[in-house]
Amino acid sequence: MPGKVLVYTGDGEGKTTASLGHAIRFAGHGKPVAVLHFMKGRRTGEFKFLENNPLISVYLYGPPYFLATTQAILTGWINGGNIEYVSSGSLIKREKEKKAAKKVAADKVASTLKSCSFEAHKKKAKKGMECANKIIRGQKHKLLVLDELLYAIKFKLVSEREVISLIERRKNTHIILTGRYAPESIIKLADLVSEISEVKHYFHTEKKALVGLDF
Repeated sequence: MPGKVLVYTGDGEGKTTASLGHAIRFAGHGKPVAVLHFMKGRRTGEFKFLENNPLISVYLYGPPYFLATTQAILTGWINGGNIEYVSSGSLIKREKEKKAAKKVAADKVASTLKSCSFEAHKKKAKKGMECANKIIRGQKHKLLVLDELLYAIKFKLVSEREVISLIERRKNTHIILTGRYAPESIIKLADLVSEISEVKHYFHTEKKALVGLDF
C-alpha cells in the first residue's frame, strides 16, 4: 500500500508542530523517521530534542535566519532578490542603503544581524531535495517530514515538479509536507490536508518570538 501524504498548510501557527507530533508518534512505535527542515538553519528547541532520539534523523537545510512576513518580501524572493534582515531600531537608518542595494527589508530582532541571499537558500534547498530523494530510495525511514517545503516551492527554491516526482516515488513511505501556499497539484495528491488559519497571534503586538513557544 502506498504511503500516505499529509499536508499542513495555511497562515496559522502549528504546521511544523503538527508534523513533529507525527514524528514523535512514529518513533514511539519504534519506526524510523526523517525530518528535513527547509529554509531553516537554527538549532531550535525541537531540533535539539529530536536529534538525541536514535529513531529520528533530523536535518537543517537553510541559512541560520529566515523570516518572511510581508507580501513585499514574498515578491522579492520570487524575483530572485535578496532579503536583508535588520533590527527595527536600525531600519530607518538603513532605508537609503536598502533602496540603493534594491533589497527587500524585513524587521528581524536578533542578537546578530544576518544577511541571507536567495542563492544561499537555493543551494541549501537543493541539498535538502537530494537528501529527501536518498531517503525515499533507501526505504529505511517509514515517515519523511518535509518541513516548510511548500514555502520553498512558493519562493522558487525548488520546483513543484520535482516535489511531485518525489511524492510519486514514495512507495510505502509516508510523507508530510508543511508550509503556506500549498499548490493545488499537491493538494490533489494528498490523502490528508489541514489548513490552519490564524485567528490571533501575540507576535503582531509584541513583535518578538518567544523561546520554547516559537523556536
